[in-house]
Amino acid sequence: MNSFNTLSSLLWTSIKDSLQALGFTQPTEIQSKIIPILLENYKQDVHAQAQTGTGKTLAFGIPLLQAMDISERRVQGLVIAPTRELVLQIYESLKDVSRGSNVAIDTIYGGMPISRQIESLKRGVHIIVGTPGRINDLLRRGALRLDHLKVLVLDEADIMLDMGFREEIDEVLEAAPKDRKIWLFSATVMAGIKTLIKSHMHNVLTVQTAKATSSSAQITQYYCVVPEKQRIEATMRFIEAAPDFNGIIFCRTKVLSSEITEELASKGLKVNCLHGDMKQSLRNHVIKGFKNRDFNILVATDVAARGIDVSDLSHVINYSIPDDIESYVHRIGRTGRAGKEGIAILLISPSQQYRVKRLEKTINAKLIETSVPSVDAIVNVKMSAVSDFIEQAKKDDKKYAAVDSAISKILDSFSQEQIRLALEIALREKFFQGVHETKHSFTESASMGAIPQEICLELGQENGVEEDQVRSYLYTVCKLVPQEVTKVRVLKFKTFISIPESRLKSCLDCMRSNPIIKGKHRAYLVKDEYRPGAQSSRQQRGFKESGRSSRKDHFKGKKRS
Repeated sequence: MNSFNTLSSLLWTSIKDSLQALGFTQPTEIQSKIIPILLENYKQDVHAQAQTGTGKTLAFGIPLLQAMDISERRVQGLVIAPTRELVLQIYESLKDVSRGSNVAIDTIYGGMPISRQIESLKRGVHIIVGTPGRINDLLRRGALRLDHLKVLVLDEADIMLDMGFREEIDEVLEAAPKDRKIWLFSATVMAGIKTLIKSHMHNVLTVQTAKATSSSAQITQYYCVVPEKQRIEATMRFIEAAPDFNGIIFCRTKVLSSEITEELASKGLKVNCLHGDMKQSLRNHVIKGFKNRDFNILVATDVAARGIDVSDLSHVINYSIPDDIESYVHRIGRTGRAGKEGIAILLISPSQQYRVKRLEKTINAKLIETSVPSVDAIVNVKMSAVSDFIEQAKKDDKKYAAVDSAISKILDSFSQEQIRLALEIALREKFFQGVHETKHSFTESASMGAIPQEICLELGQENGVEEDQVRSYLYTVCKLVPQEVTKVRVLKFKTFISIPESRLKSCLDCMRSNPIIKGKHRAYLVKDEYRPGAQSSRQQRGFKESGRSSRKDHFKGKKRS
């Protein structure tokens, strides 16, 4: 199936119109493999191995809708998902596609008044989308009956088993008719999935899609060698060095997620956490706060983060390397969406460097080695924020005309030293609250190959070049991040830029193809005469210093700056 139009004869007119109105023309891989088969005959047990974000909701949603007998207002379709967020996403997708079809759909999940859900069931619905716990609660109360169930959809089945919902799933199957069909969707085929298939399904149609082993070109991926004892401090520095950080920190356990959250919060950062033991009401509150930008850092475990859909994430930090490649791809895929660029940072131990090479080979992408941002790098970022604040204050000056007189009186009553002290306190509280001299120097990272190297750009103050302009150019055009730019020195006719050795070639190429100001200006690597073995190590790597002449040729016929 290359187009939804090829299914015209099989689709209800209302669903066909909805797909067209929603702009769905080309099916995804999982949709093209499953929808035609289930439209022809929904009475088929199915196991589909597909990742989140591959379009599986419509893959089971369209056939499920058309399997309903709308003349009989009883529960004929039941979709079970592990989290409230995923339940709501599935519900919204089904509602969008079912407009005009007269199929009644409702949700059942914890954290909401059960009386309201009981009333909805009494009115009659065709399809229920819910979480395992609340579904079983309503089954035990006799409020939910599955006598007429045709299809049971288990979405993210492997996650539900991980979360301990096996007993709840078994109870649902006990309450359902023996001839019901199961459409099971999972990202992995773990032992529990195999057991479920063997014990409850027959003549199973198995469908697999290509594994998520490639990452978006919109995501710049970094790795940083940091011993585990230093990772919280390193994480804090990465956050502080990013001007507009809004991202997720992934970690393995709920205990660790709480520890990281507490440490970051103690430094004045706006952070919250999400893990599997949280009550639904608190979980809802945290997700809502993150979406509303009440805080800009979310620390989460993989299971707890399932079903969260937050746009405009700037960063994903992997506090440790995941056990499998697909988890890594899924994690970092939460940034760099809708054409926007994102940054993924992977923290590893010195002994894990071999895993980076393996990861690169599998996902066919390069992870750039970076060092933990220095305090100086963080201060530079904060200084830019101060400059922006001052510029904005100039524009908004008229807003405060009513209090100008009072401010003038206050300033007149203070000495210069007192005014300076007040300014220091205000700036420190507003911009530098999270900047601390930490106990670690992170020399381990420097010894792992992140030694800064210098590029010389033959432009300087006489050409109208300023440090802020150079830094902005490096961040936006050369795609460097602030922590990679160790130093920028703008002299009269030259500018020297210190960056990690791993970024030299890409940065030089960028400077030559997209110069900072119009015209051709030489950019070359400054030869380090004093670093032992520097030249031989570059020759061993085959590093070409194109565009660079000898020192003697360089100054021939020129005045020294």
